[in-house]
Amino acid sequence: MKKYRINPGEYRHIITIQQKTKIQNDYGEEIEDWVDLVTTRAGIYPISGKEFFAAETVNSEVTHKVNMRYIPNKHISPDMRVKFGDRYFHIESVINFQEKNVELQLMCKELVK
Repeated sequence: MKKYRINPGEYRHIITIQQKTKIQNDYGEEIEDWVDLVTTRAGIYPISGKEFFAAETVNSEVTHKVNMRYIPNKHISPDMRVKFGDRYFHIESVINFQEKNVELQLMCKELVK
């Protein structure tokens, strides 16, 4: 049986997975904010894109696939997001590729205004 091997050259981007949590601000109020969960290397691949008109503005929607190594004890779910530089990708679905706990495929959507 062959082992599933990952080409490390495919993971040339450094990303941060962020999770929305409630924190207290300086006034003691609870607010929602994004907190870094894990920083890792990944491959980001554009899949499709489209422009649409909504509320008299032009919006662009680009969908991406983010491939990354499986991280034990870190549950990545669709309520999280991917930060790549100054860009943010909302995770639509998480796929454990071939159910081998080796590679995750994150299907993401980037909303650019």
